[in-house]
Amino acid sequence: MFANLLAGCGDSIGNCKGSQYTQEVELTPEEWSEFQRNNPSGPPDPNGTTTGPDAVTTGASTTDASTTDASTTDASTTDAGTTDASTGTTDAGASTTDATGGEALSEAEACALVCKYRVDEFEQPLDCEVTQEATKVIVACTLPAYCEGRRHACVTSRGERAEAEPAGAWLARAAHDEAASVHAFRSLARELAAWGAPAELLARIDAAVADEVRHAEVVANAARARGAEVTPPTHVALAVRELLAIAVENAVEGCVRETWAALSAAHQARFAAEPALRTMYEEIAADEARHAELAWAIDAWLMGQLDAAGRAAVASARRAAIAELQASLGLLEEPALRVLGLPPAATAVRLCGELDAALWSRAA
Repeated sequence: MFANLLAGCGDSIGNCKGSQYTQEVELTPEEWSEFQRNNPSGPPDPNGTTTGPDAVTTGASTTDASTTDASTTDASTTDAGTTDASTGTTDAGASTTDATGGEALSEAEACALVCKYRVDEFEQPLDCEVTQEATKVIVACTLPAYCEGRRHACVTSRGERAEAEPAGAWLARAAHDEAASVHAFRSLARELAAWGAPAELLARIDAAVADEVRHAEVVANAARARGAEVTPPTHVALAVRELLAIAVENAVEGCVRETWAALSAAHQARFAAEPALRTMYEEIAADEARHAELAWAIDAWLMGQLDAAGRAAVASARRAAIAELQASLGLLEEPALRVLGLPPAATAVRLCGELDAALWSRAA
C-alpha cells in the first residue's frame, strides 16, 4: 500500500515540517472561565469541587493529568517549587481560591488545560499564549510535531535537542522516540497480557520491541555523526489501565501516528540525500509497516472487548488524531532537513489524505 501511495512523489527531496506546530482554540469567555476554575468539562458544582475527570491538580503532590502514577509530574501539573510559563506549570502559590471556594488556576495552567482537552490529550504544550477579546478568548497551543516511534502514557520525556544542527537535532529526537517505543511496547504487552490478549499478539509485540531497540541504535548513531547528543527517554511504571484507555491510545499512537510514521519512513528510504540514510530508512520502513499492521490487529482485538459506546469513543479519538496530524503537516518547513528525505509539506498533506482515503476512513 505504501509503495502505491508514494507513486508520483517525483524526485523532490523537499522540506519537512518543523519540530513543532501551533494550533489555535477559540473559546467563549464563559468556557475560558470554566478552564480557569480547573473545570474543563462543565460548570462547577455548588460546593466548588472540580467535576472534570482529568483536571489539573495543585499542590506539592501532583500527578500527570493523563496518568494515575503518583511519581510523575508534567506540564499540566503544578509542583510546589516549580515555575515554567512556557510549559504551563506554575508555583502552587500562583493558584488562588475562586468565589466558589475551589482552586482557581493561573493563566498558564488554564492555557495548558485547554491544550490538553481541545488539541492533544497526550502531548504537553511547548508554549501556550492567551489572547482575550470582548467576545472570545484565543488560546494558541504550540506542540511538538510528531517525529518517530509509538508513545505510551508511561513515557515522560520528548528528547528535544535544540542545540544541534537541524538534521542532527531531528535525528536525536527520532532516536529518543525510537527508544521510548521500546518502553511503550513493553508496557503495552504487560497491560494486554493482564487483560488476556492472545499469545500471538503478545509475541508480535515482543518482536516489535527488538525492532525498536535496533532502530534506536542506528538512528542515534546517525544523530551523533552530525554532532547531536541523544537523550535517553524517561519513563515510569503504571498500573494496568482500563481497556478503553488502552484502546484509545493504540488507535492514536498505533493506527494513526505509527501508520503515518511507516509511510514517512518509506518516503525517506526513497528520497534521503545520503545512501546510508536511505538504507537505514529502508529497513526502518519495513519494520514500521509491520508495527502499523500490529496496531490494527491490536485494535481489532480490543474493539471486540468493548461495548458500543467504547468502540465509538475509540473511533472518535482516531478521527481526532487524524485531524491533528493533518493540521500539523503543512505548517512548518525547514530546508536544512532536506537531507533526511522527509516529505515536503504539500507532499505530506497529499500522502496523509490518500492514506486517510485508503485506510483510516474505511476503519469501523
